[in-house]
Amino acid sequence: MVSRSNRSEQYRRIIAPFLEEWAERDLNDAQQFRNWSVQQVLWDAGLSMADVEDATSIDGPGDKGVDAWYYDDSDNPPRLTLVQAKNTRIEREDFSKLTDGFLDVVLPNRPGGANQALREKAAAFRDAMPVQFKLDVYLTSSVIAQQGLQPREDGEPLYTDVLHIGNSIGEASYYVRDIKFLADNLQVIHRNPIAIVFHVERDSFFEFPVGGHTKTVCAALKAAELAKLFDEQRENLFRKNPRYYLLQSARNKEIKESLHEAQNEDFFVYNNGLTCIAQSIKTSTQNEADYIIEVSDFQIVNGCQTVASLWSTWMDRDTDLSKVRVLAKIVENPRAGAADDHTSTRIAVRSNTQNPLKAEDWKANDDRQERWQGMFNRLAEPWYYEIKRGVWATEFRLAHEKARFKVNPASQLSLQYRKVSMKDLGQACYAFIGYPAEAVDKAREIFNDSARYDQVFAADMTPHQLLLPYLIYLEADKKRRENPTYVLPDTDGFEVKTDHLRFPIVNTVGRMLASLAGASQGYFPAADSEALIRNRTVWMPVFVEHAFEVLARKLATESRERGRGPRSIVRGNEWMNEAVADAIWRIREHLRMAASFGQTGEGTILNALPFEVH
Repeated sequence: MVSRSNRSEQYRRIIAPFLEEWAERDLNDAQQFRNWSVQQVLWDAGLSMADVEDATSIDGPGDKGVDAWYYDDSDNPPRLTLVQAKNTRIEREDFSKLTDGFLDVVLPNRPGGANQALREKAAAFRDAMPVQFKLDVYLTSSVIAQQGLQPREDGEPLYTDVLHIGNSIGEASYYVRDIKFLADNLQVIHRNPIAIVFHVERDSFFEFPVGGHTKTVCAALKAAELAKLFDEQRENLFRKNPRYYLLQSARNKEIKESLHEAQNEDFFVYNNGLTCIAQSIKTSTQNEADYIIEVSDFQIVNGCQTVASLWSTWMDRDTDLSKVRVLAKIVENPRAGAADDHTSTRIAVRSNTQNPLKAEDWKANDDRQERWQGMFNRLAEPWYYEIKRGVWATEFRLAHEKARFKVNPASQLSLQYRKVSMKDLGQACYAFIGYPAEAVDKAREIFNDSARYDQVFAADMTPHQLLLPYLIYLEADKKRRENPTYVLPDTDGFEVKTDHLRFPIVNTVGRMLASLAGASQGYFPAADSEALIRNRTVWMPVFVEHAFEVLARKLATESRERGRGPRSIVRGNEWMNEAVADAIWRIREHLRMAASFGQTGEGTILNALPFEVH
């Protein structure tokens, strides 16, 4: 008999490829699992690595049992998610510990002792305290949960509760996500074509050639067949969808309620149905009453929640779905999967505009992002540009497949592989062109505001122009990890954490470069960006050093004088102006001294800059 610990180890091997990106950030095993599990439970929020690090910045002494805190006010009602990640088995009292810790920091006259990062997040939550809010409490574990605390297969909470905080009401849901559940429901993207045969009644489908050039089949598909297909394929069924299925019960409650009704065949009337694409569709008859629809490379691009809810109900085994049918529109697209296939993208985007999708969910299908992905891949030092989350860990599992992206130690990159996600790149660029506070706190603006998206991801940008801000970000992150705190001189040891300085540093370095070049702040010309990247080991550490020193001192001074934590300070941009001016003066003095000592030849900082210093 295989022990629970051995089975847990099997699942840990499954998720190992996904922990690599966190291992590269010098996190220990427990921290890697913590960050990855937070990504999983908040998958639909589309968090960047920086967002995850911000959410987990509270972990440590004084965290009140809360390892991650994420508040999303774009939901209605707003949703607060708390996570505790464990390397040991889950105990029921862990839920009470999490809830008590939350109440300790949001209610007056409760015990103190919370760390600064947690106090800041709690203060921001109190300031925006909504009349109604959702509270999702997750226990994640790198071992298999024991009987009685194992996750429900349909992803629903173990139990719910109502919390009263002053005049506010919080609807609390308590979830367990052990290693088995996390591995079985791994939210990534696969690319295995699906061939499926649907069985339909004679009068339950029709073919319609759109404009004489596109075959479309509309059919009333059997709910049980769709549920079984989902059970077999999971995310692979939605790989061309802008987003994936959500296991949170609040999202699918109404769908499931209609499926549990005695007359659940009316589900066909109430539900919007599915939009699907396929490389080919063939219909044929089995007998006078029954037909079959043979579909190759079948994909659902709208209707994930419907299919996930069908599966959840089917898994309950207590509801008869034999009479339930779902309307499906299947569009034949022979070029599906081809490099120049834009039809699938247009169908996916336009069929989802009726739903409350976040813009970043479908920007991965934007033509320019797909074009840049190819261009990043063709650089002299190729980068893997991950425009859909999870692809790296599924497609590049073996060392020889990753080899071309392996970092040369001489490059001094703080990465094992040259790879970057679309959201991480976007945040760095957002800071570089003038919005550091927004990059820290409002990254969703990049994708939710079309004008802002076009500003950050201008269609004529080259990979070098986009990559330069991210390389500065990596250097800033390296500096921050070497100096996790800054002690303000001439004080009694007053110190601040430097976690939130990375994007302000990116912005400051961009302004330093612009000042020296006599240019306005923003992206540099493609040729200059390429030269700056090529010579980055000469100039970048010096610029980041000066930026870090002046920003850390200014942040600590502001925090001490105003009695506010660093996170609340960097949520604005005004505090930086004086420090940026100091950084520009410092780098000019550095260059002046270098010139006075004749340090202008090859390999010097003056020679590394591709423009004449103004």
